Parts: sequence; structure tokens; C-alpha cells
Amino acid sequence: MAPGPVPEVPLQRAAGGGLSASDVSVTVLPNLAVKAVVTRGAELNEAAAAQLREHLGELAGDRRVAVVLELSGVGSVSRAARAACAAIPSVSAWAIVGESPVDRLLGHFLLGGEFGSVPARYFTSDGEALDWLRLRDNVH
Repeated sequence: MAPGPVPEVPLQRAAGGGLSASDVSVTVLPNLAVKAVVTRGAELNEAAAAQLREHLGELAGDRRVAVVLELSGVGSVSRAARAACAAIPSVSAWAIVGESPVDRLLGHFLLGGEFGSVPARYFTSDGEALDWLRLRDNVH
């Protein structure tokens, strides 16, 4: 992934639900990280996590990338999405970002999955999240 401006790439709706094109955007950041933003009120379910996995795999290629996942105002996070996110092989670290106490609750629920193979933590700002990723050498 080369530095420079990269357009947001929306995910498409999976058969049977999940994210619509307006529910999440994925942007490649110039420092070998990816930012995924889930739209306020959207549901992060198994189909959505599968789409995120596929899209991150396409963006990462043969590398692993650090992901800043913004959950601000998300409607819900399913147990299946938690397990699916924890199993995405192209992710080197997860920085979950939210604003409200509900975001924190959902973020920590998501982090309750099997994230043992990669570092994962909750933050209240993108800046804190990226600083943490840089300290862990997941972002250059």
C-alpha cells in the first residue's frame, strides 16, 4: 500500500443482510493501516464481518495490516461478528474506536472475542489508536 490519498471503498450488501454500501467505508491510511468506519445505527453482524474480512484481504494482499475500526454510534455487534473479526488473518492489530459509553461497551464486547493472536484495544480517538499502533510497530 503506497502512501497518498486513497478513496473510501464501500462494502456491498451480502445476500441475507449485513452491511449496505452506506453502512461501512474502508480507507487505506498512508502508514500501512486501514480505517474501517461502521455507520451510526448499523449492525455489525456475521455477514458484515465476512465482507470486512474479504475486503481487508484484498487490500492487504500478502501483508498484514493494522485496522482502526470505528464503532461510534453502531447499533449492535453480534457474537458471530466478534468471532469472525477475531479470525481475520490479514489483520496485525485492532484499534477499536468509539465515543460514547455504549460504544465502549460494544467495543469491549467485540474485544471479548479470541483476539489473542494479535494486539487489540479500545480507544476514544483515532490519534490515540494510531499512536498505540505505532508503539506496537504495527504502523510505520
